[in-house]
Amino acid sequence: HANVFANLFSLMLDANIPDIALERDKTVKKLLDKFRLDLDDEKAISYLKDLIDSSIGAIVPQFYDYLHNWSLAFR
Repeated sequence: HANVFANLFSLMLDANIPDIALERDKTVKKLLDKFRLDLDDEKAISYLKDLIDSSIGAIVPQFYDYLHNWSLAFR
């Protein structure tokens, strides 16, 4: 499925979407790098678990959620 996403991003390069059009020559490569196609199944599972664990413990998203919930309470 990685190739489908790469093709879609290639098609979006001309859409002038700011974050995609910044570095046209690197956008698709960066996307494919994020998929970590270099890992076998076992290493990919381990990598994804580690990524989820580090995301759960990240302070910024927790703080953002706190502010969001706080702002909703005062609506």
